[in-house]
Amino acid sequence: MSSFGTGLRLPVPQTQYDQGSATEGNLALEQADNQNHKRGRDLEVGARGERLILTSSGGTRYELAVSDAGVLSTSAV
Repeated sequence: MSSFGTGLRLPVPQTQYDQGSATEGNLALEQADNQNHKRGRDLEVGARGERLILTSSGGTRYELAVSDAGVLSTSAV
């Protein structure tokens, strides 16, 4: 199952500025940003149960896995 589209849920804006609401919104943005992959950084998949799913040109989805011996394998998902 894809995690795309889960979206970021920010608090509803106040009609007047409220420091507490602004702080809550900023915290939500920072937490969501920490979950994003960044350019120039290593990408580690699998440590927390994530999978690397590749899609073929025909639309078939495959999970890429690696054994402790370093052998790569794929399986349809």
